[in-house]
Amino acid sequence: MIKLCAFADEAGNTLDEQIAALKRNNIPYLELRSIDKKNVSSFTEEEAKAYAARLAEAGIKVWSIGSPLGKVDITCDFDEYMKTVRHTVKLAKIFDCTRIRMFSFFNAKEAEDEVVSRLQAMVNAAGEEGVYLYHENEKDIFGENADEVKKLIARVKGLRFIFDPANFVQCGQDMDYAIKHLPGSIGYYHIKDVVKETGELVPAGEGDGKLLEMVNAITHDTTLTIEPHLKTFDAYAQIDNTEMKGKHVYKDNNESFDAACAGIKNVLAKAGYTENENGWSKKEIRFGVIGVGNMGSSHVRTIMSGWVPDATVAAIADLEDAKLARMKELYPDATFACYKTGAELIAAGGVDAVVIAVPHYQHTVLAIDAMKHGIAVVCEKPAGVYTKDVKEMNRVAEETGVPFTMMFNQRTNCVYRKMREMVQSGAIGEVKRVNWIITDWYRTQFYYDSGSWRGTWRGEGGGVLLNQCPHQLDLLQWVVGMMPTKLQAHVHFGKWHDIEVDDDVTAYFEYPNGATGVFITTTGDYPGSNRFEIQGTKGQLICDSHHSKGLEYIPLLEEEREYCRTSKQGFGNPKPGERIAEVETDGQNRQHPAILSNFTNYLLGKEELFVDGKEGLKGVMLMDAMLFSGFTGKMIELPFDDEEFYREHQKRVATGRVKEGESVVLDTAGSYGSK
Repeated sequence: MIKLCAFADEAGNTLDEQIAALKRNNIPYLELRSIDKKNVSSFTEEEAKAYAARLAEAGIKVWSIGSPLGKVDITCDFDEYMKTVRHTVKLAKIFDCTRIRMFSFFNAKEAEDEVVSRLQAMVNAAGEEGVYLYHENEKDIFGENADEVKKLIARVKGLRFIFDPANFVQCGQDMDYAIKHLPGSIGYYHIKDVVKETGELVPAGEGDGKLLEMVNAITHDTTLTIEPHLKTFDAYAQIDNTEMKGKHVYKDNNESFDAACAGIKNVLAKAGYTENENGWSKKEIRFGVIGVGNMGSSHVRTIMSGWVPDATVAAIADLEDAKLARMKELYPDATFACYKTGAELIAAGGVDAVVIAVPHYQHTVLAIDAMKHGIAVVCEKPAGVYTKDVKEMNRVAEETGVPFTMMFNQRTNCVYRKMREMVQSGAIGEVKRVNWIITDWYRTQFYYDSGSWRGTWRGEGGGVLLNQCPHQLDLLQWVVGMMPTKLQAHVHFGKWHDIEVDDDVTAYFEYPNGATGVFITTTGDYPGSNRFEIQGTKGQLICDSHHSKGLEYIPLLEEEREYCRTSKQGFGNPKPGERIAEVETDGQNRQHPAILSNFTNYLLGKEELFVDGKEGLKGVMLMDAMLFSGFTGKMIELPFDDEEFYREHQKRVATGRVKEGESVVLDTAGSYGSK
């Protein structure tokens, strides 16, 4: 829930003018800074009581006292200054207000300890009366940038904070950094925006303050205080002696105040909030689906069919007009916007999250673009083609703090979840051997010929490993709980089909604890197999989809390694426990709807994130290592040289096929169609 407040003295000097401006814009809260050209800290107690009565009669609550406390030189007589602090605290109580906006000190860059000492004394004095001080970042004080604010957060106990984006911009602060590192410590926000290059103040969302990204980063109930600064007002000289530069011309202060209110409301609407009697709330997550081919259209259907509560599709993108038209035909009552490219959809805003369902090369490009726009990301598998690109995507995710998940829907399968639980709990002891043969996804030549990107280095980046196997390679490391340290793969390119990429792979793994593993896959076998075995020192797990409905467990009553060391029998065996042909699970296997529902609930603050998107790197590392081994004929140690693999892979891309009708542009954001 977000509530709106405002500095109404920018609409008019008198209290009647301020009340009228607030009511006109449906804003029930006032940050009280001045009345009749007199600053709030200069009010007498009698004046404060009279104003408080009139505000209560009008149904306006004072949210915060917009005092100038602290905005003085560090060398001031602090004992004398504390009289002003205590007087302002008394006034706050008269207004039935527990918040006071304040600042740090001028000329204090080299006096951090003194700043901390004085602020702590001020906080303590207010706290004795049940009032809290909120520090605003402001140019030329200690606390003008995010790093200085972080120091104050760490050192001044009980001090709370206000986030003012325009002030940060004016101080040269990197806004992505501030938005990432400060929101969790922020009590409320001041809403004004500025154009960095010219210093012109503009309505929220029109400048460089990244107001939309800031709002998208808010994960808790809070208040936004509108501080227009769009036109000079009478009280301005009391708070700033610099010239106010406004980009737009307004006929009077009422018009500029209304424009400021409209600006932040527009930002909130773009962020998916709707206005109600209690404020602004986000009731559903608006998804944009990029690529509405096989997978993307399935995700649209999942959301539009109501299988993901509190979610809707607000936008779709695809290069092919026919696919966009098909979505409109299937959902005639839908109001989603249509775009040709993912880049256009992202730039337009209007979504809280995107689902990326395009060919592999664009996964990292579009994910990074969305993150930099403050838009959450659901990425189809694999995370990317190159480990170096996925690492960059993960770096941007970490830097921006934007929520990110992978569509690892197979992790929702109750059998695989149970396998992981049993391995992690030690039910089979220490892992000794891991085998997975997954050859039951037969593909015809028609399949590879059905898309210009399929089966090529330029369009797909790989074959069975990058297209069919990402889920299994993710599960391999997720269930087992560790990555191999090295592997060697025999990779056949176009063995069973007229394609240039891999369609038959056999790989050998070595793990850090001495365990070994084998992974076999192809799109050329029928009927094929799907058997996942994990052998441990205390038992074995078998998941064979062709011969069992679930998970088979063969426990050992004796630990194999101990038995081997101590047995006096040459042909004896550790004593087995009761063989369980089908391990009991919770029976749940919701697949794609589960991932989308979890991510929606995570964004709404209802659940923990099930799949951290940054985990997508592990599967890509396994895929690339196998291809790397196939290219070079060598054992590959993990992690490997990202750049060396990239160069080897690019040799294939450079000499690869170009199919008729191919529209692949590797380095242009959003240039792909659907997957």
